[in-house]
Amino acid sequence: MDRESRQAPDPVALEAALRASPEDYEFFEAMRRLECAYPERPRFGHSIKPAEDPVRLAHAAALEFASRSIARVEPGKDGRPARVVGLFLGLFGPNGPLPLHLTEHAVDRERNAKDRTFVAFADVFHHRMLSLFYRAWADAQPTVQLDRPEQDRFRTWIGALIGIATPHLDARDALPDQYKRFFAGRLVPQARNAEGLMRFLEHYFGVPVRVIEFVAGWMQLPRDAHLRMGKSMAAIGRDALLGARVRGAQQRFRLRVGPLTRNEFNRFMPGGDTLRQLVAAVKLYVGEEKGWDVQLVLKKEEVPLTHLGQAGRLGFNTWMGRYPKPSDADEVVLSPVE
Repeated sequence: MDRESRQAPDPVALEAALRASPEDYEFFEAMRRLECAYPERPRFGHSIKPAEDPVRLAHAAALEFASRSIARVEPGKDGRPARVVGLFLGLFGPNGPLPLHLTEHAVDRERNAKDRTFVAFADVFHHRMLSLFYRAWADAQPTVQLDRPEQDRFRTWIGALIGIATPHLDARDALPDQYKRFFAGRLVPQARNAEGLMRFLEHYFGVPVRVIEFVAGWMQLPRDAHLRMGKSMAAIGRDALLGARVRGAQQRFRLRVGPLTRNEFNRFMPGGDTLRQLVAAVKLYVGEEKGWDVQLVLKKEEVPLTHLGQAGRLGFNTWMGRYPKPSDADEVVLSPVE
């Protein structure tokens, strides 16, 4: 998902490959590769004048039906860019809009009189027409939009579905925005379920996750809900409560993460980036109305022996006694949001 780290292809090597085997390249593929090779240039179809484009697009004047989309690639010379000569979507040929005798005239002048005036004049229109044709195709392709992240329109559109379309909403928590867009299909529906949360977390962290629903826990009552003698009405046995908290299981769940290796287990320790990303992911998917905790499960063969003077965090990644035991170590339960 790290699209910003992609390297642009070498322009010289790409043009050499196109000249050597033009039949191996489809028009859209060749145009996309050329666009990636010149990231500092405007995209085809966005330039104001042809001089801003890295290559010139032309159409071959020929009477035969096209067997491929690119006829040849001519190298640039005298400061002029290379020319990509196509065999489709042009004014000439049996499929072109011009009368066939004009194609015959262009072929005759070019081959017999070495006069390319007519063909060169038509190429003025071919360049812009083919550029716009490619642009219309590329703008509808999400993968092509990824070639230039700063101009990626699909990034904005998908972000709008999950509430991160504008720049000031970027990087607002520890979870990468690109992953939020990747999982937009799970985040768009308002109805969220345990299976969706499990898949969401498993895919990002790459570890087994199980969602345990209806975990009992204590919930603090707000002060305005406290029963006070002579000040609030309540029926004993129905809606009168004694104390400042109640025990319930409908508003709490537990994430059982693992079994984990020791390195994976230590990544989820408090204070680390992984736990912060977990909190951000759960908050994004569930919201803040439900309580939850996370139970880390360490593989029994990975449990370390505790020795005085060595690194370890009491209550988190240290155990007394000897392992392996019959089952994995699952005593560590963290409440990162309380």
